[in-house]
Amino acid sequence: MRFSTLAAFSAAAFAVVATPVLCESGVDAATCASASAAASAASACAELTAVLPTGTVLTPSANSSAYVAAQSSSFNVLNSALRPTCIVRPRSTLHVSVAMARIFAHGAHYAVRAGGHTGMRGWDGVAAGVLLDLSLLTAFRYDAAARVVHVGPGLRWEQIYALAAPHGVAPLGGRVGHVGTGLLLGGGLSLLSPQHGYACDGVVGVEVVLVDGRVREVDATDALLRAIKGGGGRFGIVTRYTLRAFHTGTRAEKRWYAGTVTTLDRAGMDAMVQLTEEFVRADDDPRATMLANVGTLKQNGTTLWVGTTFLFYHGTRREFERVFAGFLAIDGAAVDARPMSYHEATQLTPLGWSAGQAYKWLGGSLYPSHPSTYLSLWRNIQAFLTQHHASLNTAFLSITPVRTHQIEQGYRAGGNALSPPPGRSFMHWQLSNILDPGAIAFPHALEQARLRLIRDNPSSKGLPLLLNEVDASQSVFETYGWVEEMKKVYASVDPTRFSVLHQQGPMF
Repeated sequence: MRFSTLAAFSAAAFAVVATPVLCESGVDAATCASASAAASAASACAELTAVLPTGTVLTPSANSSAYVAAQSSSFNVLNSALRPTCIVRPRSTLHVSVAMARIFAHGAHYAVRAGGHTGMRGWDGVAAGVLLDLSLLTAFRYDAAARVVHVGPGLRWEQIYALAAPHGVAPLGGRVGHVGTGLLLGGGLSLLSPQHGYACDGVVGVEVVLVDGRVREVDATDALLRAIKGGGGRFGIVTRYTLRAFHTGTRAEKRWYAGTVTTLDRAGMDAMVQLTEEFVRADDDPRATMLANVGTLKQNGTTLWVGTTFLFYHGTRREFERVFAGFLAIDGAAVDARPMSYHEATQLTPLGWSAGQAYKWLGGSLYPSHPSTYLSLWRNIQAFLTQHHASLNTAFLSITPVRTHQIEQGYRAGGNALSPPPGRSFMHWQLSNILDPGAIAFPHALEQARLRLIRDNPSSKGLPLLLNEVDASQSVFETYGWVEEMKKVYASVDPTRFSVLHQQGPMF
């Protein structure tokens, strides 16, 4: 039986009862658990194939080419290499609801993929489970009266910006256009963040499918919305975001002055890091935003040291040059800056890697201090890169300031799960580790060195980690200022802890 409406589905959705796999005597627990997971996923996939429209559920045998294309749609080969029992490509919230009800009833493992850029293995891919690929949920609507945009989770930020630009507006979204809306679930950083808060602070409502398939409309009066804003998908599958639309101008309006400062000199990179710390410490100008990147990349087999700082100012060239004078004066650095529309500014920061490479992140959060905390971190990372450059295709330390106005705006917008302490600026840092094309696993020595780097460079006490930019081993939720309230919200929407038990992701 195929369902065409939520009403028709609701009566039957929760009547499915899973049949447990019983272990035979002498079979070890791990083997039994693996067999049970495979059986649960197979049962869920069989039922979903029967009830969802033809072509919605892809399996290796029935839709081999379409299945392979969907499986490999994750940018990270650590996830695209995982082989789901089936892949569900929903075209509506109803399809997501049906899928989650069956997954829940059968106790199947699952993963959710939107943009597919995560650095965490198993977070948007799954073996012996059900993968929900949201790439077809691409609806967009601008509501001028309410000053919001409604967007589907399958859109990427470059698409959202292009759709919003003719209206002269933009939401708080990603700095890299190819990234997807999952950014909002991790907190997210935007070119507009210094003025309006983390990217998630622009979320004013969502439609979310809970783990048992129930659909819930969530607005700012509901504590669930705050938990979702930084909750990393742990609280359900968002099938529609309602985002505040800020007046940024059309493509013809050059309201921004922005550009890059690039150096191949190690002393110049040191200067970039020191100047970034000074920027964090300086008086807050919400119209200024920046991103410093220093690290290594390979060209024709040779490792090069490169530093590039992306500078943005919502204003004039004179103001840009005043605020970023130190960066513009770095000895020997190349400067490329010009007037831009906001839409052009969002295209300035490149993705930095190619689909099909294996990569992981690690990161932290630091207050500025004397002597330079940021420069000490950079020294430790330089030593790491010097030792392991042969295993890495690209590796950059990225530093993003989070200043007081951004923090305040987040609380004014209703708060988010991160809840950083107000009144003092800090920075989030991320180290990207991207392997050479063709490599599908991190060497043991490199992985151990990464874990030591995390251990030896702790975050400042009381600061939240940014879920978008850390390693899976880092206990992100425990760093959040709102973690105890998050636990209560989670218990109310997933009392059996199904998501924690059946979906890889951030943990309580």
